[in-house]
Amino acid sequence: MCDSEASAQAFDGDQAMDVTNVSNREVTALLSNMPSAHGAQAPQPVTESSGLGYRLRVWKRRLNDPAKRARRAARVTRQIRFVYFAHADDDSLFGEYHHELVTAEVLLDRVLAARAAGMKSVHPFLWGDAEERLFQRPPRGSFNHITPEYIRWYGRDGVRRDVPMVREELAIELMGEYAYSYVDAVDIATRHSGALGRNDQAWLSMRSKAPITCRPLHATEFRQLVKAIEVAYDVPQGDTTVTQANKEIARRAAALLGALLDEYVETPFVTPELAEAFADFHSAHLQRIAAATRFKGLLPMPVTGVLSWFSAKRARIYAEVQARLAVR
Repeated sequence: MCDSEASAQAFDGDQAMDVTNVSNREVTALLSNMPSAHGAQAPQPVTESSGLGYRLRVWKRRLNDPAKRARRAARVTRQIRFVYFAHADDDSLFGEYHHELVTAEVLLDRVLAARAAGMKSVHPFLWGDAEERLFQRPPRGSFNHITPEYIRWYGRDGVRRDVPMVREELAIELMGEYAYSYVDAVDIATRHSGALGRNDQAWLSMRSKAPITCRPLHATEFRQLVKAIEVAYDVPQGDTTVTQANKEIARRAAALLGALLDEYVETPFVTPELAEAFADFHSAHLQRIAAATRFKGLLPMPVTGVLSWFSAKRARIYAEVQARLAVR
């Protein structure tokens, strides 16, 4: 599904538990029995094979066929499809509407594939310009004097860094260079440079290495997906079957996003029905995460020591805060 080695790794190494499976049942229920433009598949004729050995060879050949593996992966990840108006002119209002449907489908495919690959599928607070600042190194001659942004990209001897400093590293460097306190150094690094937090930079780096088919969404793409779902719900006047189906699919897509976000996000939808679906599933998802981490925190001290126990406790407190924000 997603063959990138980096994408198979967890986003946050300090995270004490894996929350990707907390809402598997809810996600599966949302994706099942989805309204579709396609009818029931015609039954395929069954032919008797000549023997067990022949059936085994056919099974192995089908299993190892790369094209068939790709199609199987597509069937697993591409589970949300809207209904399109038949015989619509591309230059009409239906053409613009269909364009938004395609946008929603492509981005939803990436969300589901990234989640299936074990990645944080959506980062709702990290915008696209942060990615540009991470991978576009400014020329050394563009700096008139030593600034936090210069220190982020270049060392004391002027040699460029292979990877720009994260915010925590830059703060420590500023403390040694200018004798700032850590709080002041973090504030200066945040306001006067494009330095990202350690986890955010690791997530963007992992995202850049993932194939496009399972690349998670940053905040800019997340808002683009929200807009496309809003447009999909606001169906133009036409076939009532298409209208009813796409409204239901859009409502489930909004609920799906709520069930996939592991940190509290205010509902990004304007349409009341979509906002309600997102908020209900998002609150329930965060409550389940808090309950799971609470149970994990009651377990005995792990054999890995005190640091692992404190890491689990920190995850439990964070999950409970997110759940309380969702129900306030």
